[in-house]
Amino acid sequence: MQPPPPLFETWAKPGASQQVVRSALLECGFPDAAHVTPVEMARNDYARAQLCMLDHGFTYTDRSIVCAHAPELPACADVPRGKTFGTDADFDPALLDQRPRLPPAYTQWSRPGTDIAGVRQAMTACGYTTLIQPADFMKLNDIAAAQLCMIDRQFRFARPASSLLCRNPPALPACRDRKIDLKTCCGPMETAGGK
Repeated sequence: MQPPPPLFETWAKPGASQQVVRSALLECGFPDAAHVTPVEMARNDYARAQLCMLDHGFTYTDRSIVCAHAPELPACADVPRGKTFGTDADFDPALLDQRPRLPPAYTQWSRPGTDIAGVRQAMTACGYTTLIQPADFMKLNDIAAAQLCMIDRQFRFARPASSLLCRNPPALPACRDRKIDLKTCCGPMETAGGK
């Protein structure tokens, strides 16, 4: 498995040098012109930066932009459905409606005696900027810090501990020197082949 190409190699514009592409990427909001991960940039911001590049006359030379598969993102609201803007063929936008829907993030936390309004209030107090799909709008370190805050407040995460960001690499700054009681924090381990 090969690493993805540098970001500046996935954008082209007639007559634009590599330095021009790099500068445009930074001007459009990418924090780095070579590699960007969810640690540095939330998905909605990434989509917005890609659309900025398209608006500036660049062509995406990789498979498809984020908005092709995530039209629910606010940044993607005005993007034509079914268009990839990359090397993948355009597709039937009705296929997007057939995707399984992820449950809102607030349904993944519980605490005895706390109703859904209390869960939502605690999540907001812990730093969640969205209660639906945090990965679309928050950097991973910020989500990790919010998850730890919820655990500190004795909330239980419905998914297995392996789903917590502080249990999976890479080590995020929010996770340093944190011990999580795996017996009380989270839902049961998923068995192979189970649902």
